[in-house]
Amino acid sequence: MKEEPDENAGSDGPGGLDLEQALTILAWSDPALTENPGAALTRLGIDVPPALRFDVRVQRSDTLYLVIPPVSSEEAGAENVVNQMDLWRSGDQFVWILPQGAKTALLEMREQYRNRGGGEDR
Repeated sequence: MKEEPDENAGSDGPGGLDLEQALTILAWSDPALTENPGAALTRLGIDVPPALRFDVRVQRSDTLYLVIPPVSSEEAGAENVVNQMDLWRSGDQFVWILPQGAKTALLEMREQYRNRGGGEDR
């Protein structure tokens, strides 16, 4: 398990851990994170928006992952972007796939983590 932050990773919190690195380390050390990722974020001092669900997957070397967007309604229009992919350096790489509207919530959670002291125990 790699607990030292990568020199190329973002250094948001004390000790150089950003939110994605902290989640990765937590997932590697506690497999229960995938069962209740909201609780893991709370353990890291993050207020999870109540309307936002999280699905955390630890990548397997024998699995190809396909994330299919929801069926879009004709009222939404073809110009409406449904999903975004946010690559964040953490270990080898951490990937968020999220609805466009959740990008602001993710940025707010990163800011909370940075402002609450990053990797320090609370």
